[in-house]
Amino acid sequence: MRRTVTIIFLLELFALCLVLLVLPSGLHTDEAKYLLNIPYPHPPAARSFFFFLTFLPFHQAVVRFLLASITVQAVWLVWDMGSVLTPVRRVMLVACWLLSAALLLQAGSAMLAPLTAVFALAFVWAALLPAGISPRAAPFLALLWLLGLFSAYQTVLFLPLVWAALRRGRVPMRFVMLYVLIPVFLLALYSFTNPLALASMLRVTGQDVSLPLSSRLLRVGWIWLVAGSGIASIAGTWGILTSKKIDLLLTAILVVMYILLSPQDYYAILFVPLLVAGAYILLCRRRLSPTFFIPLQGAMAALFLVLLLPSPHRTLAEEVMEFLQVQGTSGVILIDGFFGHEWQYFSPVPIRRYSQELAASVEDEAQAIVCTRISCEENIDREQWVRLGGAPAEVWVRR
Repeated sequence: MRRTVTIIFLLELFALCLVLLVLPSGLHTDEAKYLLNIPYPHPPAARSFFFFLTFLPFHQAVVRFLLASITVQAVWLVWDMGSVLTPVRRVMLVACWLLSAALLLQAGSAMLAPLTAVFALAFVWAALLPAGISPRAAPFLALLWLLGLFSAYQTVLFLPLVWAALRRGRVPMRFVMLYVLIPVFLLALYSFTNPLALASMLRVTGQDVSLPLSSRLLRVGWIWLVAGSGIASIAGTWGILTSKKIDLLLTAILVVMYILLSPQDYYAILFVPLLVAGAYILLCRRRLSPTFFIPLQGAMAALFLVLLLPSPHRTLAEEVMEFLQVQGTSGVILIDGFFGHEWQYFSPVPIRRYSQELAASVEDEAQAIVCTRISCEENIDREQWVRLGGAPAEVWVRR
């Protein structure tokens, strides 16, 4: 018991380190969107919980650490998966998860992809159980499936694993249909009653369709390499292709096809649970040597970390909002130019898109204009507005 507590504590320290790796790179638009519980593109389960925690100090850091902890502590599923392996091979399987470059780079983010990967890992674990999920445990898997679907749309890609886990556990077919399809039906019902979420998701998945297929294939290949730090990517894929497990192969195809539509770097972690499953299959066959695999996995993970870790910098939104607070500016802030949700996150007052009507109205509550374009001077009425010097961006306040 004492040893287990020590390992849990060390894993928490590891999670904290992952947060500290990415925290200096600033808050990105998508992260702010989830922290603010903006109702698109994903369903509300996870983002509503993030927003519920806004009463806590250091809200952003708390959510990052919570997600990193969940992602890192999910390694216990990997450890249990490898219970039939020798101790050294079990450690090797754990290394596939903890030393994935995707996990190292993304676990400390406030994105939903790491959480989706944890759900996927649970489904992989259930599907690889020799006897499958027992009928008694099936409702709990269905509840996890429902929670995953209502946290991120991408969870649906892992449907074949959920189906296989239930069928292998000799759950009656009628219950399999209920456990798998009712959550999917509820998600579809939610989506059609929230057209903004559905439209946003379709827009995201289709934003790169204009790119040549060759470019998208190269991007998917790079994302695949990052997912397993190169070494686990090769080993895991080999295991999947030679496993003869249709559910695992079909899930891998679905994930590849989805990422092919919009090859974003943060999708790399979606590959990791599948690569862990493939590596497990090879380890069961004694096709991998821990002597070479573990050092190579560690070295490649470190290399990817050095190459891809974003440089520390504060976002323009954070700097401008801090400047305006020092100036004592209050009231609505107008932004002329592009801006993302991070501006809303750091602003203590409402943010509105600039228009000449709002800027000209003396009755309006707007007290500052922030320009995110090259210059906005041609739009500004100098009789009503004066530019502040020393600001991180072009900032105007009402006279």
